[in-house]
Amino acid sequence: MRVVLSLLLALLLACLAACDPSRPAATANLRAQLIGTWLSESEEEGIRTCTVLELAEPGEFREIEKIDDGKGSPREVRTSGEWSFDGTNLKRKYTRRQGQPLPMNYFATTGYAIHMTSNDRFVGVDNLRHRSVSFERTSTNVCP
Repeated sequence: MRVVLSLLLALLLACLAACDPSRPAATANLRAQLIGTWLSESEEEGIRTCTVLELAEPGEFREIEKIDDGKGSPREVRTSGEWSFDGTNLKRKYTRRQGQPLPMNYFATTGYAIHMTSNDRFVGVDNLRHRSVSFERTSTNVCP
């Protein structure tokens, strides 16, 4: 009988911990903190990438990505769509590319498990490629 009661008590405590009422408020606060314009710069295998990501309040985003392969022909890709945040993952669903709607059967998403390092910086781990990407708040929507 004591074992059953101990197990029930442990189960009850686990349920109470999982139902933390502060979690939705913390998620909403962090989501609000993400709204704004963010800059990420990286270089991998000689390819430099600069990304400006604008997260707007109604759950919409715009992204400008400049890619320079060092061969004299940099390119710019402009995308937009919908974003969401579940408390851990910043998710984006792309709906437009270069101003044109994506076909209905085209499914493009990306997600980062994020960690805020300050009010103006976060690090995301790309859920698909498992690489870290750093973003810094910026006041401009142009890559330097």
